[in-house]
Amino acid sequence: MKPPFYISTPIYYSNGVPHIGHTYTTLIAETIARYKRFSGYETKFSTGVDENSQKVVEKAEEQAMTPEAYADMMAAKHRAVWDNLGIEYTDFVRTRDPRHFEVVRDMLQRSYDAGDIYLGTYEGKYCVGCEAYKRDEDLNEEGRCPDHPNRDITILSETNYFFRLSKYQDRLLELYESQPDFVMPEYRFREIIEFVRGGLEDFSISREGSTFGIPLPFDESHVTYVWYDALFNYYTACTHGQERFFPADVHVVGKEILRFHAVYWPAMLWSVGLPLPKNILANGFFTIDGQKISKSVGNVIDPVEYVQRHSRELMQLYLLYAFPVGADGDFSHEHAVDAYNAHLANNIGNLLNRFLVLSLKIGWNIPSIPLDDDFANEIQNTTRTYREAMDRYELRKALEITIAFADFLNKYLDTTRPWEYASDETRHAELVRVLAHLGEGVRTLGVLLASFFPKKAFELLERIGRKSDIATIESWKLQESFQLRWEFFVAEKGVPLFARVEPKSEENSSTKP
Repeated sequence: MKPPFYISTPIYYSNGVPHIGHTYTTLIAETIARYKRFSGYETKFSTGVDENSQKVVEKAEEQAMTPEAYADMMAAKHRAVWDNLGIEYTDFVRTRDPRHFEVVRDMLQRSYDAGDIYLGTYEGKYCVGCEAYKRDEDLNEEGRCPDHPNRDITILSETNYFFRLSKYQDRLLELYESQPDFVMPEYRFREIIEFVRGGLEDFSISREGSTFGIPLPFDESHVTYVWYDALFNYYTACTHGQERFFPADVHVVGKEILRFHAVYWPAMLWSVGLPLPKNILANGFFTIDGQKISKSVGNVIDPVEYVQRHSRELMQLYLLYAFPVGADGDFSHEHAVDAYNAHLANNIGNLLNRFLVLSLKIGWNIPSIPLDDDFANEIQNTTRTYREAMDRYELRKALEITIAFADFLNKYLDTTRPWEYASDETRHAELVRVLAHLGEGVRTLGVLLASFFPKKAFELLERIGRKSDIATIESWKLQESFQLRWEFFVAEKGVPLFARVEPKSEENSSTKP
């Protein structure tokens, strides 16, 4: 049995269709999941929709629908986005699912029995957009939530059930000290530590009188909502024979919900006697051409439409390469095209083309020969540092290493200049030696690309006669693929692996992605 690996995205609010910001988080998780699967792990990759919220009720009323019908419609739309993008998730969790109701009610009872849930009254400033109470220091100068500046803050006074988060403050700080990589990147973790040191308040987990939600098992006049409900989706995905995957190896979340995952979630798990996730990976926000993503601005990018008009590789390269996971960034269509052309079309694609053209000059078949020490060391160092970066979830660094290796191979070609003597029979052995080295480099490059762009990576390997490497990778033996050296067979030049994209001067990336 393969060792388990479990990674998740947040379950996204079902009151809207995923845009390119949600896609960014999902692509991070999918890339890590694929790398782990290729590396020999039985991988679970969960995503889904958060349905039991006030926002769903509001949106359903706007469209004269029942909340249940609206939730069904939006769940289908979310699935359609990920399926059209080819996202390889294994689990799609809906919080309206009966199995999730069963899980949450069980956890509520456990936490209640542990003395961590109590009835109380609270009055405070509430952001419907975040589904959370806000402290004054959480609001901007206008007294609004900075993440939802177009919504008024609501003053709520409710008699609800509360979770004793304050009880776990010291234990959380002990956790953070003992596990310095619990939250990544490190500077996001420092923000969490300072937040907890500032003092924790108990948080409301229920609402009275609502019929849309999960009834509390100990008081069915209340339903639970949002965080106590939503966070347990990660456990729901591991029920019905999937228990060995829990807890998650890594939760991938946006920085705006990091507190709930790094503070609320561990305390809730301790309360019910479940183990904690190993890591939480927080990605930052990004703007579109310098502006916040907003329907009112008109710059919301539909990822499915974007991929259909351009390519998934173009979108994915830029999202994962333009800025490190955790940092804020800006999405510029012009820069995305430039990055794709420079790194995939002109660098990697052109390198493959040069290798194919030269290989055809010696009759398609390149034998396996020993590599020069310097060349072999370059491959070994590249694959080692690549694996180290991927194991730390440093996707941008892994891409930088891959692109730098392609640069090395192009420089090797420019230095050896085999085209100058390709027709000289007296230098045939020298040509074979150069192409054998280059073939091994290109093969290694295909393996490096597989976790990011599997379709293109496998096409590359097939075109140099390396179907066996594809089979090895798909058999979850990526490590072995980094070690193999065999012959290469080139039958034809073929079309460019990464076709250049010509920027369209009339296209405005803010409104026409």
